[in-house]
Amino acid sequence: MEIQKINSVISADISTKNGPVKTPEPAEQVQTFQPSQKSVSDDWKLLASSQQELEQMEDIDQAKMLEIRQSLREGTFELDIDAISDAMLQQHG
Repeated sequence: MEIQKINSVISADISTKNGPVKTPEPAEQVQTFQPSQKSVSDDWKLLASSQQELEQMEDIDQAKMLEIRQSLREGTFELDIDAISDAMLQQHG
């Protein structure tokens, strides 16, 4: 196995020098955006105002789920491919 020396911009004698260590100064300060209370979006306001209603809603329609489950058991479940494709086109263009 051969070890090759890699040339570096930083020389090894930097760490052996005595004296104060200089820290580099930042080139320029970056200003970060601090939004004010006035910049709250209308969507956020709508979500905040309807939060309680959203928490009370069920995640799924239980009655519809039971109806589909029953039709699957009975073998009467049918898919309307045309209605599904029309709904997909309306939703996703």
